This record gives sequence, structure tokens and C-alpha cells, in this order.
Amino acid sequence: MMSDSVLSRRASAIAAWELPLAAALLAADAATPDGFRPADVRFFFLLFTNWMGDDRLRPGADLDPTQIRRALALLAGHGWARSVAARPPRWALEPPGVLQLVDTITDPRSPRRFEEVVLLATVARSYVDTIAARVRGGGRGDERRLRARLDPRTILRNERRRLQDALTDLEARRDAGPAMSAAAAAALERGATPLAFARTYAEEGPPYQLHPMRPFPELLATLPAALQRFEVAEAPTLRAQWMFAPLCASLRAQIAILERMEADARP
Repeated sequence: MMSDSVLSRRASAIAAWELPLAAALLAADAATPDGFRPADVRFFFLLFTNWMGDDRLRPGADLDPTQIRRALALLAGHGWARSVAARPPRWALEPPGVLQLVDTITDPRSPRRFEEVVLLATVARSYVDTIAARVRGGGRGDERRLRARLDPRTILRNERRRLQDALTDLEARRDAGPAMSAAAAAALERGATPLAFARTYAEEGPPYQLHPMRPFPELLATLPAALQRFEVAEAPTLRAQWMFAPLCASLRAQIAILERMEADARP
């Protein structure tokens, strides 16, 4: 994958912007088939981050020409881009480079921000024909593979499933909080110490997700006595109400949006 060999590994300063940068490279290449400039890539990058609201949500989203030229040189080193004789210098993506960029931005194993998924689905639905034209003359089956990867329904479905898995996990943690608080209150009422309760709960209760790194009783033992009591009797319910429940609501809303977009994308 390109994200391992180029952007993330060799250009870590821009790895956080991998999707809008890759989309900007594809857009610049499709819009100017006679060769694009780094300035064209920067324009499309700023356009896409503006569409996502990053000028408000993540101020400072920008790339300088040196970063873009470095990314292009790395692509060229893999045979995925080439320089075009012109003044000022211009670039073009090779068909394998177009495919690599598409594979990178559509890889379902790569978690994306919700805004990035919506951008990706929108670009896929709007410009798949234009991008597909850039791989004609490449390998056999390249265009079919590209169109399959840029199917907006597949993009939305993969993300919806990923969010559903996260929602299931968060709902379980939300529901476990009040149960733990109730069990702790009853144990403390019987005279147990917070640490004794934590040891019993670690063996009998739902698994604490960071247990392999630091077991809950071990973590609790490092805290002052008053905080130990709070952590077993009150904090689980507080986190359920103030953290896990809002996150569940947010994920449910995002899943519902993706479902509506997927339905709208049906032929």
C-alpha cells in the first residue's frame, strides 16, 4: 500500500492529510492531463479540506510546495508519477500511480474521519469516470478494479460496518458503567475496600480493555484512597453518561447519514 511505503513512512509530516492529499493529486492529474503543477495540487487540497469544513474544524490545514514536490518525487521513485518537460516543471500520474492512490484512499482497513468518508464518497460518485480515464492503456482489468474501489456504495457500506462495530463496543461499555457502580456501592456497603472490590470485579466482571497493559486493580492501587472509592463507585456511571452515551449517539447519527447516502447512491 502507498500509505506504508510513501506518504506515511517517508513523508510523516503530511500523513495526517493522506486522504485529501491523495484526492488532490488525483484531481490535479485528471483536470490537467498535459501535466499539473504542485500549485494545482495545493489548490485542490485546500478545496477539499474547505469542503470538509477543516478551515473551521481543523484550522491550519495546508501544504507548502516543498512538501508536495517531495511527495511527487517519492511517487516518481516508485514509478507512479513522472515529470513532464515544461517550464515551470509539471507532473503526471502513471496509471499504476492512479491505482495506488485509489487503493490507499479506499482501503477499508484505514480509519477515516467522518468528514473524509463523506468527501471520498462524493468524489467517487462525481468523478469516477474522469479518474478511470487516466488508467486506460494501463494493465488489463485496471479500469474495472478502479471502478470497483470507487463505488460509493461500497465506500459507505464499509464505513457503516466499521462504525457499527465501534457502536456495539461503546454501547457495552455504556451499559457496564452503572452496573459496576451498583456492584461497587453494594460491596463498599458490606465493608469491602475499593481495592478488594476491584480485584474481585477484575476476575468476575466485564473485561477492562487495557488490562494487558495495566490491570485495573494495579492502576487503582496507585491512587489516593478517596479517588479509589470514586473510581469504583461513581466514575463508571459518570463516564457512561458523559462519555459513552454521547459517543453512541454520535455514531448512531453518522450511521444513519451513511445509510441515507447509500440508499441515494443506488442505480
